[in-house]
Amino acid sequence: MTQPPPQHGAPGERPALDRRWLAYLDRSGGSGGSVGDGAALTRSSTLARGVAEFNDGRFFESHETWEALWRETGYPHRLFCLALTKLGAGFEHARRANPRGATKLLTDALAYLAPFMPAFAGLDVQALHQDVSAWLRAEGSHKGVALDPLASAERGPRRPLIERWPGRYA
Repeated sequence: MTQPPPQHGAPGERPALDRRWLAYLDRSGGSGGSVGDGAALTRSSTLARGVAEFNDGRFFESHETWEALWRETGYPHRLFCLALTKLGAGFEHARRANPRGATKLLTDALAYLAPFMPAFAGLDVQALHQDVSAWLRAEGSHKGVALDPLASAERGPRRPLIERWPGRYA
């Protein structure tokens, strides 16, 4: 098995290091092996606060909360936190009627979530990935008109919610 990338890089190299870690997780099979189950993050009050903020539609706040967690978390779990920050920011862009920004951030979030499926840190990552993917498909079908993620189900697709995994850490 290949050695994992380093935990730290030179200033300005974080995006490249994130991509190296993502490629490493992809090669090593991601979920189950190299990422573990996220038990330490499961106990994080910061993670839980961000989930509550996101599910309440307070996307900017969830982004800020998860960014604090991201700053203190090492790889590979750092990529999971990065995915969450991008989810919060992406839906905030959608709420502010910026479909291009929303699509970019949410697409990135899906890529960073993938190695952590089906569940990680007590959360149902598989369902979240599917819901965000469906939301993006619906967003794309509206030809550049942003869908309000806080709109009722009659006016748009179901907004993704982050749910607990009904297994070990529920």
